[in-house]
Amino acid sequence: MCPDNFHNNSKIAAVMDRLEEQSRLERSGQASVADDDLMLAITRDTGKFLSVLLTSMGANKILEIGTSTGYSTLWFALALIQTENTLSQKVKKSIITIERDPSKVNRAKKNFADAEVHDLIKIMEGNALDALSQLSNNDHHDTTLNGGRDGGGGLFDFVFLDADKENLTRYFDLALPLLRKGGIIVTDNILYPEEYRPTMSQYVKYIEGNELVTSVTVPIGYGEELTLKVK
Repeated sequence: MCPDNFHNNSKIAAVMDRLEEQSRLERSGQASVADDDLMLAITRDTGKFLSVLLTSMGANKILEIGTSTGYSTLWFALALIQTENTLSQKVKKSIITIERDPSKVNRAKKNFADAEVHDLIKIMEGNALDALSQLSNNDHHDTTLNGGRDGGGGLFDFVFLDADKENLTRYFDLALPLLRKGGIIVTDNILYPEEYRPTMSQYVKYIEGNELVTSVTVPIGYGEELTLKVK
């Protein structure tokens, strides 16, 4: 069950419990779901790891590429809520999450409403490349995005990449300028499933060639690549 010492929000916990059970049924083959409707969610241990990471960073601004039904987004929202009362100065917190599937957008919206975190989250519906380009073009004009700048550059403290794998390097290149120095990009599915391995290996090599970042693979869940922006 989700509620434990790390979960102090009963509404979020209830929704996450429901989504975890659905994911378990899908993975075990006990639920018959069309491929397009699969949750494709991160694992619970990955969610806890990322929420701990975000809490320790004191992250305020999060960008997610690939919402699905919002399970990972709820872990991010939990981290923002947990740090809300630890700041001496109130800083506006927000999550922008990008999803192209209208059905999953609707499911995610319901989950966010049920968890009572919808005010924290803005869903950008459509192609992720277009959405990232829009964020890049608007970064100096949208006060809802850049109101939390801290002088380190970039709109976001944290970026999570969990969309189609074919465009990962393009997502990375568009997201990196939006990330502040000292911010982190995390990429899911680095190790599993096996069918992604060749693409993900090339992605990791691509990142290693970028002098602006340093990166490490963490063998938790399906494998997470943690990439720190150092310049």
